[in-house]
Amino acid sequence: MKTRFFVLKNIKKYILPLKKSIFFLVMCSIIAVPVSMISPKVFQIFIDEVLKDGKKEKFLIIVLVLTVVYIFNFLNDSVILKLGNKLFRYFAYNLRKDIFLKIEKAPYFFTEQKEAGELKMRVIDDVDSLGNFVKEEVSDYISGILTAVGTFLIIININVKMTFYCVLIIPLMFFVNFLISRGTKKTNEMLRKTNGEYYNYTCNSLRFWKEIKAQNAEKEVINKFKGYKKILAAIGVKSIKYWAYGEVFNDFKLNYLTKISVYVIGAFFVINKKISVGTLMMFSEYFFMFFSAADGIYAKSTALKINEPYYRRVFEIFDFPEENGTYGDCFQKFSFNKSIKIKNLSFAYKNREPVFKNINFEIKKGEHFIIAGKTGCGKSTLIKLILGLYKPLKGEILIDGVNINKINKNMFYKNISVVMQDNFIFNMSIKENLLFANQTATDRQIIDACKRADIYEFIKNLPNGFETVVGEKGVKLSGGQKQRILIAAALLKNPNPEILIFDEATSALDSLSEEVIKQTVKNIKNNVTVITITHKPSMYKNAENIIYLDKFTNKN
Repeated sequence: MKTRFFVLKNIKKYILPLKKSIFFLVMCSIIAVPVSMISPKVFQIFIDEVLKDGKKEKFLIIVLVLTVVYIFNFLNDSVILKLGNKLFRYFAYNLRKDIFLKIEKAPYFFTEQKEAGELKMRVIDDVDSLGNFVKEEVSDYISGILTAVGTFLIIININVKMTFYCVLIIPLMFFVNFLISRGTKKTNEMLRKTNGEYYNYTCNSLRFWKEIKAQNAEKEVINKFKGYKKILAAIGVKSIKYWAYGEVFNDFKLNYLTKISVYVIGAFFVINKKISVGTLMMFSEYFFMFFSAADGIYAKSTALKINEPYYRRVFEIFDFPEENGTYGDCFQKFSFNKSIKIKNLSFAYKNREPVFKNINFEIKKGEHFIIAGKTGCGKSTLIKLILGLYKPLKGEILIDGVNINKINKNMFYKNISVVMQDNFIFNMSIKENLLFANQTATDRQIIDACKRADIYEFIKNLPNGFETVVGEKGVKLSGGQKQRILIAAALLKNPNPEILIFDEATSALDSLSEEVIKQTVKNIKNNVTVITITHKPSMYKNAENIIYLDKFTNKN
């Protein structure tokens, strides 16, 4: 019960807008209960009065009543199914939307530590599981309770002693159910954890297949893939075993044990003239309805306990930290007229040695500033700090004297164009990839940005031009072509940004394309601050200022 209240409390905001659908669903579920209790009584009359006593005049009435009950139940079940599915769809959509937005608002450094497979399972699988819980709670759980209470009162009224003897089998059945559900819960947790790892590994293997082939590591990757499949197969067998136990036992208790117990016990009452044959058949139907409802309530409570960790993982997302300054008006407007100052900046990844300590330098408005250094010295990390994606261990980053943590991030990012070292190209057309940077861009603006990035002639000569689909991670493009498309996207976002950042953006370009990019930088640099991370000495030529990060010295 504690878990049920916990779940309902956390999803209240998603249920309240659906109160009309929930009300009608509850009403349909409540109405279905007394109607379903008509049939056993009708069958008792049919056996005792029509078949035994030969009252033929009641035969047509019984047929008519049973037909009406059947039609009503069919229509009512159809409405319940429709309303339940509608409730599930809207609930899952709204919850999934908010979860996705919450993940998007979380700080970069936080989500960077999360596995994509784990987040995917929370957003997709766990929300679906929670949606099914809501649908069942509203209809099945309520009707189950009403049916159990109603039928129990009826069978007691028929014969107290027979009811007492029949219910003695229930505790034993619930105990067996408990043993099966305990094993099912452990197996499901193992399956979910391994599935998340397997999903991540498979996605990464397919994403980096070129690198895997280049390193001749296919055998190791395949062996690990086989290892995951063996583990999943073993867990799957275990899961099927518990499922089979449950199915066999459910069939045994519902279709054999309960009915046989009632018939054996009831036979003694019939022989001793305590009840009629029709009454026994009626009692057996009501008892079966009672047991099925009680068993269903227990099964849903057990499923709730089994799925509780999944539900809690969904709600944990709402406890993710949120990016400061991204939303609201409590932060200062972005203004960049003088300089970016890095003061006593230190940074370290969690439980690792500092990447750098006490860095001090200044990037003046309108200059071309280069950050150079050996691989692994923290150049890209420094850019992520300047962008506010990471939090410094010590020190601060000031833009015109204002700490970047106090600047409205929306305004900040609108005035910055970035070409990161590890930017991603989606498996869609070139035009669609470019429009990610600016959804309202015109064809003319797209063409101009591509010309400035020296990629327009290449795109124009493709068979499908801008509609060419580039494949996963831009697999159909060379490294240089991908980088120039990303540069075009950065220029499309803001043709004249306050700050333009290249994080090893020219690393995959040939010398001719590199010269074009340098000319592009020169053309747009008028009052634009350009920050370039590079290990290429050829890029130093037009820079006004250079910092060698590994030596912490500036070269003018």
